[in-house]
Amino acid sequence: MSETKSGAAGVMKAVAEGSGRLVKTAKLSINLSSEESKLKAIYLDIGKSVHEIYKHGGGLGEIFDAKYQQILESEAKISDIKSRIEVAKGIVTCPKCETNTKRGSAFCPKCGENLSGEEIVQDFSPPIIEEVILEAVPQTQVAPQNIGKICNLCSYENDATERYCLSCGRVL
Repeated sequence: MSETKSGAAGVMKAVAEGSGRLVKTAKLSINLSSEESKLKAIYLDIGKSVHEIYKHGGGLGEIFDAKYQQILESEAKISDIKSRIEVAKGIVTCPKCETNTKRGSAFCPKCGENLSGEEIVQDFSPPIIEEVILEAVPQTQVAPQNIGKICNLCSYENDATERYCLSCGRVL
């Protein structure tokens, strides 16, 4: 009976955590939309200001410096909100190809870009363990089709759709 209660408590805790992430992501998405709307309004205001200036034979100056500063501030806020959404969702976006992958991945699964920010020296020589495993497995066994791709270098299990290992960056 106590096992059933503890199992139910675990399920309820997981659901609560998932709901909390969903609410946080939704709030951040609303903030993102609001900030993007403000940026569009600034762009429209700039266009109107340019029209008015030229309509009256004037030149450009301080007005555009202030508008440009507003654009920079709004873009910084948008970038911050997008980063917070990624954290809430547990993902990271590759700066090279903009593919989303799970947070903590050292490399992008699509293009192989280093996501850790650390310089990594890679040894692409096959590990000795692989040869021993291949000899120990009878040739009649067939690997299951639904498992992910196992990296030959570091043995990390990647999703079947990934082209590069999330752990070491080697081509799969």
